[in-house]
Formats: sequence, C-alpha cells, structure tokens
Amino acid sequence: MQPSLFPSDEALPTWLHTLLLILIVSPFAGFLFWFGVSAITSAHLDPLSGPEFGQFFFGPSPLEGKAARVAGVSLIAFGGSFMAIAFRFSRLAGDNRLPRLLPWILLAISQILSLWAKSIA
Repeated sequence: MQPSLFPSDEALPTWLHTLLLILIVSPFAGFLFWFGVSAITSAHLDPLSGPEFGQFFFGPSPLEGKAARVAGVSLIAFGGSFMAIAFRFSRLAGDNRLPRLLPWILLAISQILSLWAKSIA
C-alpha cells in the first residue's frame, strides 16, 4: 500500500486542524451569515430558494420590517449551527457536553425563529 499524500488528523497541528474545519464549513455558514446580516440591517429579505428543491426558507414573498429582522436572526443562528459543528469536531472542544449540544440548540432556535417570521409576515 502506498503512503498517503495527506497526513492523518493526528499529525496536523491543532491550529491547522481547527483552520481546516472552519474553512470546510465557511461556505455554508457564510452564505447564511451574509443574508442574515443583510436582512437585519436593511429590514428586507428577498425569498431564498433551496439548492435542490427550489423551496423557500420563509415563503415565496419578500419579507419586510420585523419579519425580515427575525428571519435574519434565524439565518444567523442556522449559520452558527454550522460553525458549532466545526467547533465540535475540533480538538479545542474536548469531551465537554456543550459543544455536542450547541449545534442542536442553535438549529432549534433557528427553526423557532423561522416559524415566527413566517407567522408575522
């Protein structure tokens, strides 16, 4: 068997391992952070379609005012759940209970805020 071109996880320094985890989840979280912050600052959120099914996150019509800001916070919490997943797999997390629960907590917060944004729209 040929030796691998890439080193194993254990051979990487902690800073590089953490950086690689952040780089992996950044495209997913960054998209959500961008639209979330934009919705909060402008109080306007155009419909966001899903990648495969064409479904909308918050409905087919644009959100304005309070509904857009709540949807923006929901998107930021959803992006935060991706970053929490990266933190969970980093060596910095250790065996603590909070890094295991944080992605689920942020996902639940995101879904609750999403339903609230749909109801006040």
